[in-house]
Amino acid sequence: MGKIANLVKVVRNNWKKSLFATGVVFYGVDYAVDQYRVSCLMRAYCESALKYGDAPVGKEHKVRRITVILNPAANKKRAKKQFESYCAPLLYLSGVYVSILETEKEGHARNLVDKIDPRTDALVIAGGDGTLSEAVTGLMRSNGELCKIPIGVLPLGQRNSLASILFERDDSNKVEKMAQATMAIIKGNTKPIDVFRIEPLDKAEESNPKPVYGVGTLEWGLRRELRRQAENFWYLGPLGQFATLVFHGSSVHTTSNRGLIQARLRFSPPCAGCNKCYKYRPDLVVIKPEPVPNASKWWNFSSLKNRRLMTQIAVEPAVDYTKINNEHCSVMEEKVVKTSDLYLTTSISNEISNIPKITLKIGPVVDHQGQLLSDGLKLLQENDSVVVDELEAKQVEITPLLEKVNYRSKEKEDCIAIDNEDYEVRPIKVTILPNSVKVFCN
Repeated sequence: MGKIANLVKVVRNNWKKSLFATGVVFYGVDYAVDQYRVSCLMRAYCESALKYGDAPVGKEHKVRRITVILNPAANKKRAKKQFESYCAPLLYLSGVYVSILETEKEGHARNLVDKIDPRTDALVIAGGDGTLSEAVTGLMRSNGELCKIPIGVLPLGQRNSLASILFERDDSNKVEKMAQATMAIIKGNTKPIDVFRIEPLDKAEESNPKPVYGVGTLEWGLRRELRRQAENFWYLGPLGQFATLVFHGSSVHTTSNRGLIQARLRFSPPCAGCNKCYKYRPDLVVIKPEPVPNASKWWNFSSLKNRRLMTQIAVEPAVDYTKINNEHCSVMEEKVVKTSDLYLTTSISNEISNIPKITLKIGPVVDHQGQLLSDGLKLLQENDSVVVDELEAKQVEITPLLEKVNYRSKEKEDCIAIDNEDYEVRPIKVTILPNSVKVFCN
């Protein structure tokens, strides 16, 4: 009892040091338990990957080749270490041949896709939404808008919208999400997803403007601005998004700050395919090989011609869309909106639909600080209860009415975010490209 009394006396007389020591001990125990769980988790995934590596390979089969485009600057320069700790070991154990290309600057992923080995069986993007968008843009610019090579997504960035849909949605267990994404690449299961193409409408200002392609979202307004500013309060942890609702500055789209978004929208309704639009959709055709002629001997003079016939392909429509008539396909509707937030996305989070579409969500008009606290929080939490209107289309033209917007802010100029990458506000045309990319999934 005397020792216990002395211990209580020491703690009471040195309560600050005791409190600090208790916090350090609890943190150390929690860290050790977390590392043990991660170790057990990775052991299980490594054993699963090793089964694929130990599987016998016949003479007629070749070793899979995977090219990884890694953004080492993603997630505050932690992406490379995470890839080497949680993703690369699984790929190596599975027996695939891995080539790694690292980005060195913003936009570098668009150029790296041209350096991919033509024998590559899969392209893996190790980074965030921005790296994925850059890689898809580079692929479609150089190889056409129907990607033949499947794409794997490793969620190593701060925002991983596509990976959150394809794999574990709980962001608290990031290691398991990385392992799940890697195992999906190893197993080889794929699904087609929609991509949208963004083109400038004012092409006269540039000699040869190139389109940008997005996989996840296009954001303009309050949602993007609050999320950007929340990064400045990183030291508050999950409370950072609440802090930005109070200390947001004058650069947000509200009536009393930067001003509201005013834009003219022209859009055409979704279409499953008809005689007006099927020619512009590569996913509506099926590539079939030509009938192979009888095998010719090496001494046959026509053998060279026969080899050429073996490499030719014929493109035939899967359905005769010339007989399908949709009177509303080419009809353009127009609408002028005044709002604090515009949010555009594809239907990737839903089940595969026969009618591909773009969904444009028009947010509320935020007038005062009280409304910003309530509606802004719902926007950050992806709560659609604050959405005022929702449009569905296969093509949308967005023309900002800049001359009518009251821009008081002297900070950064207004921007539109495409997959979390900022671009200047200008008139754009957004077009859905259905089933144009295959991604690995569970």
